[in-house]
Amino acid sequence: MKLFILFSILSLSFFAQTPQEFGKAEVKKLASPSFFGRGYVNNGCGIAANYIESQFIKYGLKSFNGKYKQEFNFDVNTFPTSVEMKIDGVGLETGKEFIVSPISGSSKGSYSLMWIDSTNFPEFKETLKTMRLNGSAAFVIDKKGVGKEELKSLREFSFYLSSLGPVINIEEEKFTWSVGRQAAKNAIVSVLRTKMNREVKKVSFNIENKLVTNYKAENVIGFIEGKCKRKSLVISAHYDHLGMMGQKVYFPGANDNASGTAMLLYLAKYYSTHKPKYNIVFMSFAGEEAGLLGSNYYTENPLFHLNKIKFLTNLDLAGTGDEGITVVNATLHKKQFKKLGKLNVKKNYLEKVKLRGPAANSDHYFFTQKGVPSFFIYTNGGIKAYHDVFDKAETLPLTEFNDYSKLLIDFFKKL
Repeated sequence: MKLFILFSILSLSFFAQTPQEFGKAEVKKLASPSFFGRGYVNNGCGIAANYIESQFIKYGLKSFNGKYKQEFNFDVNTFPTSVEMKIDGVGLETGKEFIVSPISGSSKGSYSLMWIDSTNFPEFKETLKTMRLNGSAAFVIDKKGVGKEELKSLREFSFYLSSLGPVINIEEEKFTWSVGRQAAKNAIVSVLRTKMNREVKKVSFNIENKLVTNYKAENVIGFIEGKCKRKSLVISAHYDHLGMMGQKVYFPGANDNASGTAMLLYLAKYYSTHKPKYNIVFMSFAGEEAGLLGSNYYTENPLFHLNKIKFLTNLDLAGTGDEGITVVNATLHKKQFKKLGKLNVKKNYLEKVKLRGPAANSDHYFFTQKGVPSFFIYTNGGIKAYHDVFDKAETLPLTEFNDYSKLLIDFFKKL
């Protein structure tokens, strides 16, 4: 009897949790150091996939062909050990004062400097042909004042320079990182302008990259059976992020996209006790940050025919909402967008529901290319941290998570 009462109390607390409370707990977990930035160092991506699979099982989702995971492979550039830089003997803070390029190679040692800027770029390309380089120099590229036409040429030139020695790009104030799938011969880094000037005599690097071939990634997919089994609604979100830069710095990815994954898991939990009209398939994709790889792989290897998808809603950057939401593909699916907008006005959920046309900026894209009706929805306002070390759970408000979840549930009913 005591066990029954305890179970009842736990059950009530489980369902009494608000969507925002649920979302904050999930974001805190997914963005924690134990997930290593959900990337490719210390198997962060795999740890996240295992966790999402366990939640699907917990909420009673069914699997296709007896398994929740869909495996695929790709090459990825990683930084599993050392990422260190010093200027005239003074160490810089990784991720905040300098950052390695996603396609950086390895460099170790001390280097003198050769500057390239708007005043000497054209001439430098010519004189480089006659220079005798002994591998002891690093190239410093200052893009300030470089014209638009020359900027692309300078970027291409910087990759060429990396075959001759390390390359340092000067940035104004903020770093953003991404995932590389190839590697340069030497280190390529970006440094804040406040840390780098022409008085600097020497820089030193201890940067080691590892290009991993055929990294195994996993989409995690499950479904809840509806009353009408002929068609399915799909809710998708990518769970991967950028991972680690060495063993000391990781990218939490709270808003991008622990928040969207948290919303997907909340909806999985909700529909586990609220039987939907149509099947609802939950697709949690890997490899989004490497180029929408997981969703692309899925559309080429679907677990059920794509024409059975009535509508797909992709959730990315779901952590704010002070200024409402934006709907990508709204101009393609005006009827569905009108339904969403009317529901929002009627229930007074969010500040705005903004319209946007097609864009290849998240996992909806390849479904759209295959003719699947799809929306990509992201929240607006609030914290601006993106693809940097500051996208943390403790500073992500999930301001409108409650109302956003209600709007989505109402929208799915209308579909």
